[in-house]
Amino acid sequence: MLVVDDDDAIRTAVAEALEMEGYAVSAASNGAEALALVRQQQPSAVVLDLMMPVMDGWQFLEHCRADALCQDTPVVVISAYRNLPAEAGRLGVKGCITKPFDLDVLLGAVERVMERGGAAGVP
Repeated sequence: MLVVDDDDAIRTAVAEALEMEGYAVSAASNGAEALALVRQQQPSAVVLDLMMPVMDGWQFLEHCRADALCQDTPVVVISAYRNLPAEAGRLGVKGCITKPFDLDVLLGAVERVMERGGAAGVP
């Protein structure tokens, strides 16, 4: 599992919550770092913020979908982007959660993505 968010507090909270649920978690502070980690580690899923410096979430998704190592990786977006519900379909992601969010809602979304993806147990 990979958590990508430029906000240290959010990234840490999400990573810790996922670890408490038994997931092995890596973290990145922008899309460029995330893309490098995806290529190295091939995580089972990505929790992705959209608005970040260096490489934002939209750019990450564009690069990821063009990369054979990443294109099928399920992505759950967490963002304060005001048009997130309208963007969800266009982004081709498995879930969208608007910030601020409840960690239980995020954990539920990740669990559903992992079940649909056929992943069992710890990713």
